[in-house]
Parts: sequence; C-alpha cells; structure tokens
Amino acid sequence: MGQQTCSFDFLYLSSQGKVARGGGTGNLATLVLITGLPGTGKTTFAKKLASTLGSNLLESDRVRRELFPKRRYTRKENLKVFGTIRKRAEDSLSRGQDVIVDATNLREEERLGFWQLAGRQDSQIVVVRLTAPKSVVQERLSKPRQGESEADFRVYELMEGREEPLTRPCIQVDSRYCTDKSVALTAALCRGDA
Repeated sequence: MGQQTCSFDFLYLSSQGKVARGGGTGNLATLVLITGLPGTGKTTFAKKLASTLGSNLLESDRVRRELFPKRRYTRKENLKVFGTIRKRAEDSLSRGQDVIVDATNLREEERLGFWQLAGRQDSQIVVVRLTAPKSVVQERLSKPRQGESEADFRVYELMEGREEPLTRPCIQVDSRYCTDKSVALTAALCRGDA
C-alpha cells in the first residue's frame, strides 16, 4: 500500500476571512464546499460527512435532475442549478443548519458565490478538495455509477484542464486513502472539536 495522504492547508477559515489552525467555533452554522473532478469521490465523501454531522446535503447532480428532465449542461442551465443550490444553502444556514454542497466547483467564480453566501449568513466555511490519480478515476468511471451523476471518463478529461487552483485554505483528500479519517477530521473541524 502506498503513502496515505490527507493534507490540511489551514484547517479553518471564518466567514470574516481570518485563518486559524484547527478549531472552528462550533456555534456557527457551517457551509462545507466539496470540490473536485468527476470520479474523485466527492459524493461518497459528502454523504458520509452529512451522515456524521446531520447536515443538509445539496448534490448538484440531483438538483440538475430535479430542474431539468432533459439535461443539456449549458451555461444557462448551470446558472439555474447553482442559483437553486445557493438559495437552498442560504435557507439552511439561516435556520442554523449545517449544509454540504457537493459539486465540482472547479472555477473560482463558482466558489466565490458560496464564500459570499457564508459571509452574509455569518457562517463558517470549510472547503474540501477531493483528488485521485487519473488511473484510479478512469477505473471508477468505467464501472456503472451509483447515484445521480452522468459523468464518464470523457467528461473527466474535458473538465481536467478547467480546474482552477483554490485561492483559499482547504482540506485536501486523496480519496484512495483514509476517507473515513478525513470525514472524521472534517466533522470535528465543523463542530469546533479539532
């Protein structure tokens, strides 16, 4: 077995943009923003984390299917999907409920809307970036998929060059390893136990 990788690049960032090592406040609602290419384990991680925290889980693939029986993945469609997700996330945060957003969130422009939302709601935000080697993703995407995603390896390859670097602190998880430990650490961070 190779080296296990769970890296934490500053564990916590408050809505005011103050960075601290570990230890969220524990009394603010948390928006967890999941990012990563198709096949990297985002939905698996998000479901485990939602179960651990009792959080509201918003999956972009599920919302897209709700809104668009015939999906075209156009810019207009994407704007509607993410507008709906932000609205639902805002509703959860305003009630003091933690929320997890499961989407590729590859572009800074897409992520910025969630940062702004967390700031407006005075919520903490935790970003988790899922990764996996291309060969692992190819193997995963060659099998029938569980859940709502329609992405295959061709979609992965199209999106691979579009991923913009994260400009803010995040938890980075190589989904080949220690996913359960990463979920536990992320949950502790969200609760203020880290």
